[in-house]
Amino acid sequence: MMPPGHVAVTWGVTALLQKNKSNLFRLDYRLLALAALGPDLIDKPLAIFVFPAAQTSQLVAHSLVFNVVILLVALLWQRRALPYALAFVMHIVADRMWNHTESFWWPLFGWQTFWQYKPMNTAGAMLNTYLDIIYSYPQVWVVEVVALLFLIGFAWRHKFFRWPVLKQWALTGLLNLSRSL
Repeated sequence: MMPPGHVAVTWGVTALLQKNKSNLFRLDYRLLALAALGPDLIDKPLAIFVFPAAQTSQLVAHSLVFNVVILLVALLWQRRALPYALAFVMHIVADRMWNHTESFWWPLFGWQTFWQYKPMNTAGAMLNTYLDIIYSYPQVWVVEVVALLFLIGFAWRHKFFRWPVLKQWALTGLLNLSRSL
């Protein structure tokens, strides 16, 4: 899944769960988006600077052990961070990482052994790989188009086209749920 898909799924599930307005606290949708993209935000630089020979950008943060640690930290020490930890963990579910055994079970097969796809050790190589995925797997771009349409609808529903609403959201990450859902 690509960035729009990760964010759309996270925001969509969160919005559905928040329809019941009895939540104990409001969620920052900016942080939810960052958490949903978290494994990629960690692993893309690692692919370039730490593991350039890995031939993938699904590295340490896409592993089960890393995600279990994230969940445990949230559960044991930072309960308020649990929704963001869940958004982080859902990334590997959306990427179906269990199909990428070496990365999913890292470091079981070795500290530098990851599922190999194509070289992704530069920004250009990553772009070429993503373009190859889009051309080779049409279901990916269909999902991403649906995700973009959802995000556009989400922005419309929450009236992001109005400057005061967009400004408030950009500064706080909070949605005014009373008027938009």
